This record gives sequence, C-alpha cells and structure tokens, in this order.
Amino acid sequence: MRILISAVCVVCLLLTFGCGGDGGGGPTDTAASLTAAGWALFEQGEYEAAIDKFNEAIGLDDTYADAYNGLGWSNAKLDLLTESLNSFGLCILNDNTLADPYAGCTPVYRDYEFPAMAFAEDTTAHFDSALASAQEALSRDADYEFSHDESFNFEDIHLIMAQSYFGKGEFDNALIEVEFLGYEGTLDPESPTWPQELADAIEELGIEIGG
Repeated sequence: MRILISAVCVVCLLLTFGCGGDGGGGPTDTAASLTAAGWALFEQGEYEAAIDKFNEAIGLDDTYADAYNGLGWSNAKLDLLTESLNSFGLCILNDNTLADPYAGCTPVYRDYEFPAMAFAEDTTAHFDSALASAQEALSRDADYEFSHDESFNFEDIHLIMAQSYFGKGEFDNALIEVEFLGYEGTLDPESPTWPQELADAIEELGIEIGG
C-alpha cells in the first residue's frame, strides 16, 4: 500500500512541476517568447494575431521594447498609423538604441495626416517627422535592413527621404537622395521642367525599390 501511495505522489509531482527535458510541459511564456511568437505571425502576414501576441508580451513586461516594436510594425501593416506611432514611441522610450522603430516611423510619418488644428500653418509637418525618423534610423545603421521583412531596407528609407524633401519643396536635397539611389537618368536643375523631371525620377525609383 505504501509503495502505491508513493507512486501516486511521484506522478502528482511530475504533473505539477513537469518532468523536465524534452518530455516536460514546455517553458512558461515570457515577454521574449511571446514576442518571438508575434514576429513569427508577422512574417506570415498574420498581423492581427501578431498584435495579440505582442500585447500578451507587454502584459507580462510593459518595458519590453521589442514587443512595442512589433506592435508598431503590425499596426503600420494594417494602416493603423496613429496606433503604430504610439507603439513606436513606447519602444523608443524603453530602448532608444534600436534602429527598427525609427525605420518603421519613417513611412508612417510620410503617410500620416496630423490633426488639422495642430499644424494649421504647416502642411509639411509629416515630412519633417519622416525625415527626422529616417536620419535617426540611418545614424544607428546606415545599411539598415528590417530583419522581419528584408524587402524594407536603407534604400526604402532614402527613397522616403527623397519623397519628403520633394514634398517640402527642397529639390536639391531630394536630388541628393535620388543620386544616392543610383538614378541613371539625366536631371538638370536648370531645366524649366525640373520639378516634374525630379518627380518622375522619384516615382521611377519608387517602382523599382518600393518604399
């Protein structure tokens, strides 16, 4: 009888604490493991499911920067631009050494429309913010490549800089970015159709690169 009771106790302990090794019940979720699961979903295009995982991670550790980073990129993919910017801001607040959130902010700011009352006298504020984010990203990694979507890299950031400078009417700065990207056409700032030629070059690069 004692042997039977002891065996039952051992089984209970194993069920409670796990057997360890490969036969165990698996590790307890952490902010890191949930964030990794979120990125796996992100890479599969499951952005809403990824958001759920990133939020779970933040529920365990609200200082875990990469979870906010994942939220920022996922919300951007869903065109939830305000939510994206808020998440990137929290990522930066918790770790301002990362290039990712600044890179992610760059296209979001380019496409963002600030509340009308806040910038009534400045319709180019979103371009300023895009340029500032781009410069921060490139200062951290001049050859930036987003590890969870390698189609977005430093070339896209320079393209958005060209678009933003053009939107601000800073054609000379836009030309610098266009030349950096290796545009092979002829551009003449003295031409009477110079702005349109530059716009066409940026559009051509956009088709080639993306961004």
